[in-house]
Amino acid sequence: MSTAFFKIKESRFFQLLVITIIIFNAFTIGVNTYELSDFSNKLINLLDYSITIFFVIEITIRFIGEPKKSQFFKSGWNIFDTIIVCISLIPIPNNSSFLLLRLLRVFRVLRIISVIPELKMIIEALLQSVKCVFYVSLLLFIILYIYSTIGSILFSEDIPSRWGNVGTAMITLFQVLTLSSWAQVMLPIQDIYWWAWIYFFSFIIICGITMLNLLIAILVDVVINQKKL
Repeated sequence: MSTAFFKIKESRFFQLLVITIIIFNAFTIGVNTYELSDFSNKLINLLDYSITIFFVIEITIRFIGEPKKSQFFKSGWNIFDTIIVCISLIPIPNNSSFLLLRLLRVFRVLRIISVIPELKMIIEALLQSVKCVFYVSLLLFIILYIYSTIGSILFSEDIPSRWGNVGTAMITLFQVLTLSSWAQVMLPIQDIYWWAWIYFFSFIIICGITMLNLLIAILVDVVINQKKL
């Protein structure tokens, strides 16, 4: 029997069916945020129960089809899927007291990561690069803090709403870092101090280009190394 379930579990059709159901589940969750008629709400709830039953059957097939049952829950992805399915089995009334459980059901959409190998590889790469990303992010924060302190000292009297203290200056520079209307931040200062462009351009080059590209390079390197394994 386990051989038959193993073939089902590994079949391309079964995997595509699971992906389709997860995507459809994401659609029903999104639709449920709109104001619907009573009939539509009943239909959405019926679909939700049907999807939950499918997920229970799917996780059961995967467990029975596992050649070594003891290895099934040694996989973090299998544990994640099982927890999500178990949460889905809890009946949730439509009131605010059960808001947390209703929010947790949204995470069923994340199951698509465990089904698609490419997505799984990206997440595993992110987890493996956490240490390097942390140190680069720490360096980025230090540079941001230094520039915020300098900006607060230089520009706080001219534009206190943006540079009044270090905290406000950090928020301002974070906007510059995202390149979202950063010219609106720089030009008022540029009108007062001609050399302000040096401050902003050096910050963008160091943080916005160099450091962020370094983060991307770390993630790409981990993904490439995973493919070689």
